[in-house]
Amino acid sequence: MKGISLFISSVILFAGSLHIAQAADVTITINGKVVATPCTVATSNVDIDLATLTSTDFVTAGSASAWHSFTLNLTNCPVGTSKVTATFSGSSDSSNSYFANTGDATNMAIQLADSDGNNLKNGSSKVVAVNDSSKSAALNLEVRAITTQGKATQGTIQSIINVTYTYS
Repeated sequence: MKGISLFISSVILFAGSLHIAQAADVTITINGKVVATPCTVATSNVDIDLATLTSTDFVTAGSASAWHSFTLNLTNCPVGTSKVTATFSGSSDSSNSYFANTGDATNMAIQLADSDGNNLKNGSSKVVAVNDSSKSAALNLEVRAITTQGKATQGTIQSIINVTYTYS
């Protein structure tokens, strides 16, 4: 019996001196983001008729038509949404300053600007505040036909500009 106890004691002592392999520590990282709830887009699609323009008005580079103003309205903005960022995208013209004309009139482009006259080219953004009392926002914009090269030819003018909204 004493031999068995001595043996068990030796095994326990020996086992305690063994180096036990340990696994590396594990770090769990959790990421997330709380974002503002979107507003209701009250102005979903806008069709702007530039009317009939004459090619003789676009002989020299920089010649442009009259501005056509329009507003993109957002309503029902939830509490906590204080501003809206509108990002404009489409096909750029060769100067990368305007949107491309996809119609068949040559040497023509479309210029988009905010109500202060700041040019809004492909990829640019405009931030507007949400009105706290009405919970709405309005993007006042304007558009016109322009030639960067002059010598415009007759044909149609068309361009599609997409607007993506983010809220904060």
